[in-house]
Amino acid sequence: MTQLTIIIPTHNRPEKLSDAVRSALSQTIEDLEVIIVDDGSTPPAAIENHDPRVSLHRHEAPKGVSAARNKGLAIAKSSYVAFLDDDDTLQPDYAAKMLEFMRCHSNEIDFAWPILNVLNTCNGKRSQAQTQPCLIKRPQKGTEKSFVATTYVRTTGMMFLTQSIRQNDGFDQSLAVSEDRELIFRMLDNGCGCGLLNAPLVNFFVHPSPRLSTNDNLAKQARCDAMIAKRHGHFIEKHPSLASRYLNLLARRQKKAGLWSEYRATLLALIKIKPFDVRALKRLFLLILARR
Repeated sequence: MTQLTIIIPTHNRPEKLSDAVRSALSQTIEDLEVIIVDDGSTPPAAIENHDPRVSLHRHEAPKGVSAARNKGLAIAKSSYVAFLDDDDTLQPDYAAKMLEFMRCHSNEIDFAWPILNVLNTCNGKRSQAQTQPCLIKRPQKGTEKSFVATTYVRTTGMMFLTQSIRQNDGFDQSLAVSEDRELIFRMLDNGCGCGLLNAPLVNFFVHPSPRLSTNDNLAKQARCDAMIAKRHGHFIEKHPSLASRYLNLLARRQKKAGLWSEYRATLLALIKIKPFDVRALKRLFLLILARR
């Protein structure tokens, strides 16, 4: 069995896709396969590199990034799967270091992620993301700071035990955004473990065009996150610091979208979980003042 499958969903980005595939094939280990899932690109995506480790699969009409990732997951023939967005790239030692980390914690975790090198192509600025330490051992054994760290994680660069992510049914295809956060909450709630590898192994590019799971509709963003908060309410309530991070994020999105009744309900729900949450109390106080 192949060690690793790298799944790359793509939609209408042939130039960036070439860089992503090249980085996947340039790993220091050779025992891997690369599955490209073209989510209805026009014209259809094509493979420039004829490496036998690469295969291309297609949705004739766009179904969304989660459907593309799930298609790749269903095809994968490896013990581990990793996901890479078509506008990002991997460092050459990504696979070797992530596999070593997963195997080192094989009795404790089901998925992991590295630090992201954030490269802004608009202004040339560089930074890092996903730097908060995290180790949550099965089942749900970790510090509150570790649980908070899971709210910052993006799918690109994540690695999973293939069996674990399949048993948890992959990505929710009904969500336009935050599908990564929903999957993480679901797997943790089901007793899976996870962790951060403290190494910058993925290049995450900020550019003018939208990302695969970005939606400019603020109301749709807020409603997706509200659906996640409702679905995983029991899990969120058990972790007040995570609730503070996530529900404040949701409230901010609801405010920007003008969803005032939902905004108020989210703040009240958070205060019920964490009565002295300063940000929630301040936002609720300002809302009450504005409504007088």
